[in-house]
Amino acid sequence: MRFRTLVTNANLLLRVVQSIDKLAKSAILKLTPEKLHIIVITDVDSGLQLWSDVAVNALFSDYRIESVHGNEIYLEFSIDSLQRALKSAQGALRTTLKLAKKQGLPVLSLVIQNQSGTGRELTLTQDVPVRVLTPQQMDAIREPLVPDSQVHIMMPPLNSVRSIAERIKAMGDRVAVSANRDGEVTLRVSNDLVEITTFFRGLENLAYDATQDANPTPDRAPTEFYTAVVDMKNFLRFLQSYHVAPRNIVCCIIEHHALVFYVYIGSAGYGAGALNDQTCGSLTYFIPVRQV
Repeated sequence: MRFRTLVTNANLLLRVVQSIDKLAKSAILKLTPEKLHIIVITDVDSGLQLWSDVAVNALFSDYRIESVHGNEIYLEFSIDSLQRALKSAQGALRTTLKLAKKQGLPVLSLVIQNQSGTGRELTLTQDVPVRVLTPQQMDAIREPLVPDSQVHIMMPPLNSVRSIAERIKAMGDRVAVSANRDGEVTLRVSNDLVEITTFFRGLENLAYDATQDANPTPDRAPTEFYTAVVDMKNFLRFLQSYHVAPRNIVCCIIEHHALVFYVYIGSAGYGAGALNDQTCGSLTYFIPVRQV
């Protein structure tokens, strides 16, 4: 089992890790010849899962990976440890990432090369302890299967949503996210004393094909809303994806089941037509609904 690469975009890799920092203490890193995957499965009480992938050529060069399991490697790591190591690599002249052993234990080793003010080369090594997972262990970890969504819509700018969420988060433990097929999204939070609803209009719905809908709802007009009530904490965790500066986020509502967000990394333009244009990866958040 061998893995070694030059890190050409340490900033993007750091921002991806920062996006998952609030989700859990540890995550799974799946390395393949074409993509880097990060998977986070939170505790049972939260239920949130994150499945992400980033193209290798968006992060690395001189990428070498070998294993007897189809050239795939699976590692469990501390999110905080990797985040601190990557912060040390920001602005470095050269950073190498490799799988190694230190005192008989596996580590992800970042070898960071810089230059002092006097021109002397400085080398810093940051080791992140990891646990190697077997293919059998990975087989037990499956991306959630969810029914077809009743509505999928482009989200408004994430900074606007974050600003509102920060102001209403103290008003309730849950938030109702609603959307329709007429370009509208609402966020609603309530308690015994007050109810606040925020409206976003003029958004773009992704093309909807009723013939492909496994859960057709002919009684719903385009202006009628579909709603998912989720834990406010989980919604705020999704909003940490602002670290990757996404221009396109798709919200999918599966009533009585889940709220799913697809956060696209690196798309050049805005809107459905840009989702496959220069997109280098994505973060997918699966958030279970709660009973009102």
